[in-house]
Amino acid sequence: VTYLEDGDWAVLTRSGATIYDERGKPVERPLQRTLASSFLVDKGNHRHFMAKEIHEQPTAVTETLGGKVVLGTGELLIGAASPLLSPERIAAYDRILLLACGTSWHAAQIGKFLIEGMARMSVEVDYGSEFRYRSPVLDGRTLTVGISQSGETADTVAALSEARRAGSPLGAIVNAPGSQIARMVDSVFPTHAGPEIGVASTKAFTSQ
Repeated sequence: VTYLEDGDWAVLTRSGATIYDERGKPVERPLQRTLASSFLVDKGNHRHFMAKEIHEQPTAVTETLGGKVVLGTGELLIGAASPLLSPERIAAYDRILLLACGTSWHAAQIGKFLIEGMARMSVEVDYGSEFRYRSPVLDGRTLTVGISQSGETADTVAALSEARRAGSPLGAIVNAPGSQIARMVDSVFPTHAGPEIGVASTKAFTSQ
């Protein structure tokens, strides 16, 4: 696959595609290999995708925590994987801002409860769809984290862009590492939940 950047457009022919930027100049965008496969979107022995995804929750959460937590001791390793969460950077933050829409917004509310309880750091949760309309107050001492299953939620993308303009460092919790949100932030925390076909979110919500 080739991901288009904001403003890109393409002309498709039988021989291939030519990509242009917003100024009409031809540009090259890298080809990337996707991890999608037919096995990941098969119902298996379940009658419905939602039933399958409910039963996949333990595996999805294990995959999400893999490499981030030492299960025997509870030690967190995410600081080593992300410069945004090194002890030195965390000490420089006044608060954390979580931006999300829909189901991800509800996951962010749980995140606020957990982070404030365990890390003793102030956490604010805002709707991505409302954020950029209210002149938000933030700067480099606020860590802004966007949460999106697809990584393509337009309102959350716009909210993160607003936070970027204000000088806030950006992180993202997404289920699609190659998504637009994943490409625009400083650090990505992938959930590794796999494709979620069911409309009612189950394993994606639990993993977030």
